[in-house]
Amino acid sequence: MSRIFNYFTDRLLFRQNFQLVLFWCLLTTVMLPSLLNFLTVSILFCISTSILVANSIRENFRQTRIIWIGLLFFVIIGMVFSELPEKSTKAGYDVVRHLILFYFITPLFRRCTDKEIVKSLSYFSVFISYVFLLIVIYAQYREGSMQLRGSPLGQSIWGSHNLLSTGITIFLILTMCLITLRSISIKLSVLIIFPLIYAIAFTLSRGNILSVIVIATFLIFHYFKLPKSILLGLFLTMLISYCYLFFVFPCENGSCNLGIYPRQYIYQNTLDQIIEKPIFGHGLSVFKIISGIQEGGVNVVMPHNLILELLYSVGIIGSLIFIATLTAWFYKSGWTFSLLIRSHNLPLPIIIGTSLFIYLSIRGMFDLKLVSSQTFGLLAIVYSLFYSRGPLADSNLPSKPE
Repeated sequence: MSRIFNYFTDRLLFRQNFQLVLFWCLLTTVMLPSLLNFLTVSILFCISTSILVANSIRENFRQTRIIWIGLLFFVIIGMVFSELPEKSTKAGYDVVRHLILFYFITPLFRRCTDKEIVKSLSYFSVFISYVFLLIVIYAQYREGSMQLRGSPLGQSIWGSHNLLSTGITIFLILTMCLITLRSISIKLSVLIIFPLIYAIAFTLSRGNILSVIVIATFLIFHYFKLPKSILLGLFLTMLISYCYLFFVFPCENGSCNLGIYPRQYIYQNTLDQIIEKPIFGHGLSVFKIISGIQEGGVNVVMPHNLILELLYSVGIIGSLIFIATLTAWFYKSGWTFSLLIRSHNLPLPIIIGTSLFIYLSIRGMFDLKLVSSQTFGLLAIVYSLFYSRGPLADSNLPSKPE
């Protein structure tokens, strides 16, 4: 009897470990679609977790059905008021197909213990970190240059140095989360981190480097149980500085010598076009085609700011609906902003989810495209992590004074 039990236990563990490996592959394709095919990996992952989904879909949908009403209005506004309806319809489909992953990821992480997640993530991170290292070394050899920023080879293979750096940065952040919770040994940490830091240093994506610094600051505050009110003050100061530097600071035609004029130029032109259609915007995923904003004689693909692109795409009404929808989606998980700030003992999925959301916020200030796997795929993953552990899993909130 015990043999039969062990046999089925081993099979369940093998299936679960396989699903987790597929998830880390899915995360890789979400952030760097050129390394693996996103559609292929997402289909394999969804098939592998289909039984888990069947057992949990009613509960998960009951929690989130109101979210889809908001998203439906957001997508409809982006299509109906679009200057290129066909293009925006395809964008609406992309939004839905990325967010639907929430229902496949959530039950898997609810079923896995933190220990199982750590084991799977650490092994996969060792593998993927050296894959990234080999890619960077190969590109350096082919280019005859240590620095890969603006690499023609990178443009042809993975789109840009920023995209490659994005994939690398995500796994550095995940490893930092494991270190914060003391989940892996120092030797294993060094084994993973060394190739990732090397790869980031020579791809030189400034937005990714800033994201790592900000998230490292958050994790240090959490590790040493420092008052997060100080951290919020630092973040607010950074946000004010960003707004001043890129929207107010005088830098006409690059006169300030800080290299920020191109972004100021893009932001100002985007704001001018938002004012032309402030209520419902120009349509989802049409910026590159109709904005006419150029940099170096080439049409700009995106405004390099998610809030600006949101306002450009769906206007004030669509933006408010979208932000309200995301806020409701977060609070439906049972977590609150206050709990995240006060807690000194967050479960691993919550630490990872918070770190990834900070990453999305920081990168969204500089680079990410609104309708993309990096934005909506990462949102699906972040919310899945929040829904996988309830606040009751946290047992170390500071007590209130008498």
